[in-house]
Amino acid sequence: MRALHVASILHIVLASFLLWVVPLQYAFFADLAAFPVALFVLVRDIVSSWYASAIAVDLRRRGSIPDQSTGESHEASNSAVAAEASGVRKRATAARARRGSDGPDPTVSAAANASCAAGSRLSDASGVPKIKIILLVVQIALFAMVLDFVYRPLVFPGDNLLIFRPGFVAHDSAKLHIRYADGGKLELRYRPLTAETGGSAKAANVPWDSAGLFDPPTDHTDYTKTVDLEKLKPATRYAVELHNLAPTLHAKSVLLGSVEFTTSPVPGQPARLRFGTGSCIKPNFPYRPGTPDVYGFSSMLEHSDSLDMIMFLGDFVYADLPLYFGTETDDYRRLYRQVYMAPSTRRLARKVPMLHVYDDHEIKNNWHSNDSPPMGSAMAAYAEYNGRPNPPPPTPDVAYYNFTYGDIAFYAWDTRRYRTLWEERGSKDNGEKSMLGAAQKAHFASWLRDVNHTAAVKFVVSSVPVTTGWSNKDSSQDTWRGYPTERAEILQLTQHIPNLFFLSGDRHEMAAVQLASGNIEFSTSPVSQFTFPFISMFVRDSEGESTLHYRRPGHVKYGILDVDTQSDPEIPRVTYSLYTTDVDKARSPAWVYEAKGAPWR
Repeated sequence: MRALHVASILHIVLASFLLWVVPLQYAFFADLAAFPVALFVLVRDIVSSWYASAIAVDLRRRGSIPDQSTGESHEASNSAVAAEASGVRKRATAARARRGSDGPDPTVSAAANASCAAGSRLSDASGVPKIKIILLVVQIALFAMVLDFVYRPLVFPGDNLLIFRPGFVAHDSAKLHIRYADGGKLELRYRPLTAETGGSAKAANVPWDSAGLFDPPTDHTDYTKTVDLEKLKPATRYAVELHNLAPTLHAKSVLLGSVEFTTSPVPGQPARLRFGTGSCIKPNFPYRPGTPDVYGFSSMLEHSDSLDMIMFLGDFVYADLPLYFGTETDDYRRLYRQVYMAPSTRRLARKVPMLHVYDDHEIKNNWHSNDSPPMGSAMAAYAEYNGRPNPPPPTPDVAYYNFTYGDIAFYAWDTRRYRTLWEERGSKDNGEKSMLGAAQKAHFASWLRDVNHTAAVKFVVSSVPVTTGWSNKDSSQDTWRGYPTERAEILQLTQHIPNLFFLSGDRHEMAAVQLASGNIEFSTSPVSQFTFPFISMFVRDSEGESTLHYRRPGHVKYGILDVDTQSDPEIPRVTYSLYTTDVDKARSPAWVYEAKGAPWR
């Protein structure tokens, strides 16, 4: 009985931890070992209980032992059953000795017949406690959930997934990201939505323009393609449709999907921008039976009507949690398809342009090994699904980029590919360690000089936090805390730039910090992943910093920033709002901060 309790409790704890606390690979491996033991012990106990009860019932009916109702103790009944079984074995042994090997043993046959008769009466009195049956059902159900959560990308790979969404939208062009696996010539049709259309893409009085025909994507890129739509007007809302020109009985083409977006203002022009930010998602975590969804994106959808874009800060897929499937490009592609298959992702990505940076879990945890395998496979899948729809990079072979929205400037770092290799885990900074690499750092410094007096507000996007507030061992290696020399060099540059803010994620917690340079950082995560509700890894007011707000719990946390450079072009307004489903189900902000703008010309 003690083995039953230990094995069952261990399986329940491990499965629950994996499904609803932290989806660790080690928890999955441990549960793979615990479940068969728990199942074996429980089934053995159920069978033993049934068999003992069946023999007892049979003996009572033959009058060998009294019924429990006569007042005999349960121990007496068990003793009678044991004595009867011993007698059967002795008579069987004596019969075999007399008969030798001639013919069947009538005593054994009789015992077997009695056993079968007892078995046939199981439905009358099984003797198995109901709690054990319930426990068996719970054990099997939990393990089925674990298998569904872990192996769903393999069982439902999404080979026929259709994606049609806007990526980067500039003032005169837009990138359209497509995934379509059925072949046939494709065409993009678009038209502006004006007052005459009533804001509806279905209005018939504005003609459609064609962006031309193009070949369908191929399996070489997992049937993905990014198409540029050009010669658009600034600050104008457009409707775009994707058609397959294969004729049918009822039409000359088939409508595959439609999206709407608004082009940005002319560069340098005062603007109002509202965008979402955050990092870290895992479909169907915490686990719920049924169709997997990204619950943070479902929450974001409630605010999507007013969002101009989403700046996603990395860990869009978790290649290593709860199980690392392999190093091939297809292994990574399946994970992206799983995210885009989620109902809320499909709706949000069609409705709001989404830009991306990548972080370690798009490759493997705490990645710092430059272009070593599986970096190539991971980056091929990232480029196909999230990289190519981003703003154009300085050169085609890099993932960092910059862009503007009116007089609001953005620079998105690549904080993984160019890291100095660690000599050993936790090695101290030697003055030469770098997170950005020489070329990216030089490009960033040039960008700072360009936007210093040409952009009213500047955002620097980092997948990992710049603040030193997170001070555990992992943070000291993986975040900017582990690169103090280069971090100080960066902050020495940014402290002279007015209205510059850092955006980051990664830590599965939220912190707003005024850095020692005077710049403010908003670090927000997870959008839809695990958190550590009872373990604090953050030190307030660390190393000359000032903590404006810190929040640890919450599986869903994201920020929405409102930037206004129109009301007063000389002194912009930047407002950050934190949303979490732990507070009013994210319908209203859990915390709001309005930054003090500074003259910037």
